[in-house]
Amino acid sequence: MSNHGLSALFCKKIMDSLLKNGQRIYNEFKLTETVNGGYIINDKFFQLPIEKQQRIINAAFKVFAQNSYKKAPMSETADESGISKALLFRYFTNKLELYMFLWDRSIEQIHKASSQYCVADTTDFFEILHHRLLAKCSVVRSYPYLYQFTANAYYEQDPKIKSSIQANFHQVSKNSEDILWEIADMSKFRQDIDIRLMYQEILWTSDGYLR
Repeated sequence: MSNHGLSALFCKKIMDSLLKNGQRIYNEFKLTETVNGGYIINDKFFQLPIEKQQRIINAAFKVFAQNSYKKAPMSETADESGISKALLFRYFTNKLELYMFLWDRSIEQIHKASSQYCVADTTDFFEILHHRLLAKCSVVRSYPYLYQFTANAYYEQDPKIKSSIQANFHQVSKNSEDILWEIADMSKFRQDIDIRLMYQEILWTSDGYLR
C-alpha cells in the first residue's frame, strides 16, 4: 500500500474509533435518560446563533474544567455565559444532561480536528505526532478548556459520570495508540529504545503545554 493509502487508512481508523466509542456512550446515556426521565436536549439551544451556542459551551467547559461535577454549579455556567440560570435550564434540563452533551461535543471536535490535520502522506512517527499536535492546537483555539474538561471527566468520581466516561476515555485512547503502532514505521529507532515510554513522555509534555 502507498504512503498516501496508509495515511488515509490511519485517518479513517482514528476517526471511526473516536466517533464510534464517543457517540455510542452518549447515545446510550440519552436513551436511558429519555426513557427514565422523559426528556432530551431542548431544540431551542440549537436554534441559537452559533456564537451564542459557542459562548455557552465554552463557559460550561471552563466551569467543569475547574471544578468537580458536584461542585460545578449551573449558576456559574450561566453567569460565565452571560445568560440567566433559568434560561440555561431551558436549554439543558439538568447538569448531567449538560455534562454529557459536553462530552459528546469533545469527541465531535477531536474527530473533526483529526479529519482536518491527518493529511500527511507519511508513516513517519514524528510527523504523525506533529499533525496530532496541530489538531489539538486547533481545538484549543476554539475551545480553550476542552482538554482540561476531558481530563477532569476521566478522573471524575461521581458515579453518574465515572462508569460511562472512564471506560469510554480509556477505550478511545487505546484504539488511537493501537492504530499508531500499526501504521507508524518504527524501523528507524534503535532497538534499545522503549518507544512506548517515549510516546507517553511526548504526550505528557504536549498535554502539559496545552494546559
